[in-house]
Amino acid sequence: MSKIIDISHHQGDIDWSKANKEVDLAIIRTQYGTSTIDRKYVQNINGCKKYNVPFGVYIYVTFKNKTEALAQARDFYERVQAHKPLFYVVDVEESFGAIVQNIVQGTQAFIDYLKDKGVKVGLYTGHHFYKPYKMDTVKNYDFLWIPRYSLTSAPGLKPDYPCDLWQYTESGTVVGIKGNVDLNVLNGYKTLTWFTNKNEEDNKPTEKDDDKMLFSNETTKEAVRDHIKQTVDKKLIDKSWLDKFDNGTMTTGDYEGLKLIIAQRIK
Repeated sequence: MSKIIDISHHQGDIDWSKANKEVDLAIIRTQYGTSTIDRKYVQNINGCKKYNVPFGVYIYVTFKNKTEALAQARDFYERVQAHKPLFYVVDVEESFGAIVQNIVQGTQAFIDYLKDKGVKVGLYTGHHFYKPYKMDTVKNYDFLWIPRYSLTSAPGLKPDYPCDLWQYTESGTVVGIKGNVDLNVLNGYKTLTWFTNKNEEDNKPTEKDDDKMLFSNETTKEAVRDHIKQTVDKKLIDKSWLDKFDNGTMTTGDYEGLKLIIAQRIK
């Protein structure tokens, strides 16, 4: 079974010779702020490299203002850039007593600093944190990652907010890892290849024989999805159409047929 995991030293010593058989992508914590360095991050990076597990890195930030955010961004980048991770994630889920404005400004400064380095950047933020702390106003990141857990190790309710990666449990299991591990699933339009491919040119849509729907930018995709969702909400079409779109299995022919169905039922 293929899995996307995020890990830290809390998982202990991972047997990557076993874990690689289940893991498609690992997101490795490097530090907690600048004061606590993850004790296993180098070991985990080396394990991923040895067993060909694609990996990105993340930092759990503790800044209270823009100045502290930039200091943590520099430390994070300088610590791991030589390891050549596929992407960098800033994990913002606590205020540490800072006001909302400072958190937003610090998060934006952190992301902008990394983007200026020419790397792929992700924002992880709590489901409970996203709106109250105005993470929805932050821009310039490449993907959004949000947790929302069920009471089991299986996926439950999806996040209320559009995101690219959904952390659906903290109680997952992976061979080669003792104890629980966070598991994630793709939740938007980005494929696993988008996360694991270093070459941006390879991530651009190209014509394919299977005639899958192709889009030139995120705005177009969001507009199409919104159109389908509104039609589902009005009960003009079945939700399976939206699921098909989200799963990336809808073809151009499907969509053309769907447009005719919607047009007929609106009349």
